[in-house]
Amino acid sequence: MNNEEIELKFFVNSDLSADAVVALMDQNLSGYELQKFPRKSLCNVYYDTRSQALRRNHMGMRVRSDGDGFEQTIKTSSNTGGGLHSRREFNVSLDSQEPDPARFPPEAWEGTDLDPSALGTELREVFTTNFTRIRRNVVSGGRVLAEFCFDSGKITAGQSCEFISEIELELADGTLPELLEIARHLIDNEAVSLHLDSRSKAQRGYALARLSVPPAARSFTLLEGPRDVLIRTYFDMFLEHEQILLSRFDLKSLSVMTLSAYQLQKLTNDDGYNMIIPRLLELERMVADSEGRLKKFIRMINSRVYMRFILDSFEKIYCA
Repeated sequence: MNNEEIELKFFVNSDLSADAVVALMDQNLSGYELQKFPRKSLCNVYYDTRSQALRRNHMGMRVRSDGDGFEQTIKTSSNTGGGLHSRREFNVSLDSQEPDPARFPPEAWEGTDLDPSALGTELREVFTTNFTRIRRNVVSGGRVLAEFCFDSGKITAGQSCEFISEIELELADGTLPELLEIARHLIDNEAVSLHLDSRSKAQRGYALARLSVPPAARSFTLLEGPRDVLIRTYFDMFLEHEQILLSRFDLKSLSVMTLSAYQLQKLTNDDGYNMIIPRLLELERMVADSEGRLKKFIRMINSRVYMRFILDSFEKIYCA
């Protein structure tokens, strides 16, 4: 089966239990009909070759067990604008945990030189993700606008592990503006802090296994071109470096965020950037204390005012 997946992903910063987090989200979405599904424990094994053939082709492959059977999934390269993901996904059922790349349709391998039959003999386990998923369908007017999932658990690679606490909001039969409006409802609470996190579980797993190079800040350059293209490019640059700062705080990434915000303010005259720029400059001027800067940065991007501004910007840029 082939689906194009469009989703927003949020990191959940809360000491509350999974049930308490979802109860708050249900309250925030009370204006919609919510179809509730039984919670599931999902065990996922991600595979690649020793030469990282899938990774080099911007693909991720897993076998999932949910207690009812096994499903094999491959996701192709992600087309991400800021924190918005669009990518192709192929799913096939399996009789066991053993991966079988040859079961995927030929179009899954388009644009690569990979031979799925040969690939099957070279695959090895790279990392695992094990988490509990609480799922809702968000319905309005008889349409399933989006699927809401809260995942809590961990990623394990060898002796290393990292916790999962995230919300995935995936577009179903709704429109992108409707997806963003649901997201606005999700952030509208004081007990749970959310911020956009563009990293997939697979990206985090490869990083945990030390099989990927950490993203690094790009040098900022002034661009030329049509106004709408410039706005989208600077906005993507702004959010790209926000993500870099979450994993490794450095002044170069902070400077790129600030300079991108300056350009966006000039191009859009949006007062939101007049709120953000002074806070970024304040971080730049802080005494050299990476931990303190990171904490203050996270408080900024977790704020509801900041998150609402980012979601509003998504709609202006991507839905125009």
